[in-house]
Amino acid sequence: MIPVTPEAASINRIVIVDLPGQPVDHEVRDRRASYLLSVPALIRYAHAAADALAMPRALREADPELPETRRDLPRWVDGCLTRPDLQVQAAAHAIARRLGRNLGALVAALHRGDAANRAARADWTDREWEHWRQVRKVWIGGGIVSGDLGAAMVPHAREVLAETGCDPGLTIARTPYPQHMTTLGAARYLPAGSTTTPEHALIVDFGQTSVKRALVSYRRGAVARLFWLPSQAAAWRWPSPPSDGRAPPPRPASVASAREVLSFVTEAICTGLALAEAHLGAPVRPEVVASIAAYVEGGAVLGNGIYALMRHLADDVRPLVADSVAAACDRRIRLAIIHDGAAAAAVHAGEPPAPSAVIVVGTALGVGFPASEAAGLRPIAPDLA
Repeated sequence: MIPVTPEAASINRIVIVDLPGQPVDHEVRDRRASYLLSVPALIRYAHAAADALAMPRALREADPELPETRRDLPRWVDGCLTRPDLQVQAAAHAIARRLGRNLGALVAALHRGDAANRAARADWTDREWEHWRQVRKVWIGGGIVSGDLGAAMVPHAREVLAETGCDPGLTIARTPYPQHMTTLGAARYLPAGSTTTPEHALIVDFGQTSVKRALVSYRRGAVARLFWLPSQAAAWRWPSPPSDGRAPPPRPASVASAREVLSFVTEAICTGLALAEAHLGAPVRPEVVASIAAYVEGGAVLGNGIYALMRHLADDVRPLVADSVAAACDRRIRLAIIHDGAAAAAVHAGEPPAPSAVIVVGTALGVGFPASEAAGLRPIAPDLA
């Protein structure tokens, strides 16, 4: 059964007002989590250090709201960590330190639950804060932490936990699957089929910047291999958060219409099916599992993200998308959709220590909570390729 991650679980709107008894970095104080830790945050820090990074003119002038910029500039900064130029290396490591400290401050604020930070999140009750107080491990994954930058961030995040008096039993770690955490977690939800013959299915990860697609092979019921298909850039601009990091970011209701989003989702699935079957040379299963940057309850998509606009077309978008795919490419599919944070959390379901949490760092922050047991989920083969 696909879990429900309530819309209120979002940590993007957490504001780090104060950590009483400890100094708070000037960059962090009174700033929203999404402003401090996201692809737009990384781009902002990179532009501030453009000279030290020897940033090419094309990247300096690239529109930060375009999906291509949000894909390419973080990869370039990641590569700067190992450039021969020591000045460039130092500038990139300074960005990793800043992002790591921002991450540590966010986790510390969630764990400590100080009154000032609670007051800034009026929609949360004691229940949400108590859940975070009990979390023992926070796994991070997603685009900007998938390479050397993510590995460099973690020690700085842990330093902040120690500085702010958090429980020594609380730690932050990068998932072993940082690049495909969400896709792999979604793949565990494919309904059980044959355990004796290989199975193949399409898994689609609908992010705010791009769509990732994978042909997943199952062996003896377990997730055995991910073959990456070409990614697809999102079809819309994504507004950057305000420069002061204090006011809520603009809602994307005017960015694209609900029907444009449905058309984009349909095209991404149809193209994915064609690519998967061309590579495989055989049909894939009719079940398609999609993780999506929207909160999901049954077949309803919720929240203020771009994909949530489809709620204006149907209360349950699964048959809507399936019918649209059938009309566009003459394929009948059965669609399962899952919130991207819940999908990422499935990777670590059943692992100690519990409770734990995952934070997916992308265009915004996704969050999920691994189940204490992995019952009903496909196992991950130890030799996953």
